[in-house]
Amino acid sequence: MPANPRLKDIASKSLHFLRYLLCTPASSLTPQRNHSAHLIMPSSHLSRRVKSVLAVTTALAAASLLFASLNKDYRPFLRTPANDEQEHRQLLQLNSFNDPKSIQTRTPSPTDILDQARSGFMHNTQWCRPPEEDAFPAPPIDYNQCENPQLIHMDINGGMTSYLNKILKVAMWAARDNSCFYINEGLGVLNEADGGKHFSHSKLGYRLVDGQDTYMIPFLTRYFGQMGLEKSRFEEMLASGTYDVITPSPSDINHHDFGGKASLTTNDPKKRFEIMSIPQLGYNNVERLSLKKHFLRRMFRINADVRDRACHRLASQGLDDEYMALSVRRGDKVTETSILDTVDPYIRLAEEGINSHFDGKVPTMFVATDDCSVMQEFRDARPEWTFVSECDNASEANGFVYKEMKLWSEEQTDAHFNKFIAEMIGMASARYWIGVATTNVSYWVYFMRSLEATDDSFIWADPPRVPGLPW
Repeated sequence: MPANPRLKDIASKSLHFLRYLLCTPASSLTPQRNHSAHLIMPSSHLSRRVKSVLAVTTALAAASLLFASLNKDYRPFLRTPANDEQEHRQLLQLNSFNDPKSIQTRTPSPTDILDQARSGFMHNTQWCRPPEEDAFPAPPIDYNQCENPQLIHMDINGGMTSYLNKILKVAMWAARDNSCFYINEGLGVLNEADGGKHFSHSKLGYRLVDGQDTYMIPFLTRYFGQMGLEKSRFEEMLASGTYDVITPSPSDINHHDFGGKASLTTNDPKKRFEIMSIPQLGYNNVERLSLKKHFLRRMFRINADVRDRACHRLASQGLDDEYMALSVRRGDKVTETSILDTVDPYIRLAEEGINSHFDGKVPTMFVATDDCSVMQEFRDARPEWTFVSECDNASEANGFVYKEMKLWSEEQTDAHFNKFIAEMIGMASARYWIGVATTNVSYWVYFMRSLEATDDSFIWADPPRVPGLPW
């Protein structure tokens, strides 16, 4: 691996100067008089100075050469400055991502990557720009390229981020196996001949209108770019009879992703930083966390009109500098698990984050929540702080209840998901995030955060069932 050329230049110049001092005749180093006939420096002082210069220069040259020879990581890549097992970890090298679709994308310099990744201004955040403008290449995925006769079918029988997380895992599964996958957004069997083996009932787009079951189809592409095969292509492949269709359960999906039954969180660096490859997409020997983050960016492409609307809403709230995000999930989670019924833990953790990441200066607090009543709680707890939220643009005063979605009109559906997408972008773009482990939103946002985001800026307000962070 080539050494850092800047360090080699320093070392070279230092040694050149050292050779000059050592080889120059002593008479040339004797004190000279200026035009005023005053000595510049007494000879005794000059001798000591020469000795000092020799010592300092020798040390500088030796240190520079040593550091240059040991600096084997010098090349454009992303780092994290975290003070744990991630210290100086190489996350995603440009030469470990060699997708032909990225050839026309300019190669970013380390300065470009770091400057853009750490920018907190909404107009320049990653998720408020087209993926094509990313400092690190994020080309779209061609879902039609698959040689494996296995065809993965899945429905979206759950909430938005619950199934986005599963879609991410299935998409990576399909890419690694060189298979195709299809997301069924409707109701019924794939093939009458299979006796209902592959039955689908997509609850995300399901609506009950005048007592009749209906579906908002397509649903995902209402907000996002195509993920997986288009319906017509899937039906062609199904009709050919040459593909083996499988419908994996959530446990099957996790088994393939984790290599067995596992929690969504872990503290084991061997698991979190496992080296993985997807040669078909140009990933070679990349750490798991970086691969999932970058793969998500390629797969999860928010429609331009939805993205621009969301970012405009966020910018209008005054998020024009680094800020902190607070994620509060209540709503139907009250019936599923214990939740935080007070904002006190958020306030305490926010105060710690203010000191550790904002130099003691209180930033704007962006609150993402399905229960807008928390806004008054936050403002009562810290009236001197500035809390902003999508709640100021749309109201879900009583909290989001998943089972009530079937009664929503198209207008109500769009209002909810436009708010939710703005919140996802707002949380992913924050310098510091505090949230809970009892919602899939947190795990999705973790992987939406930039490659440069460090784990010491992702804080649980409630400890997860298994200690650790997403992997």
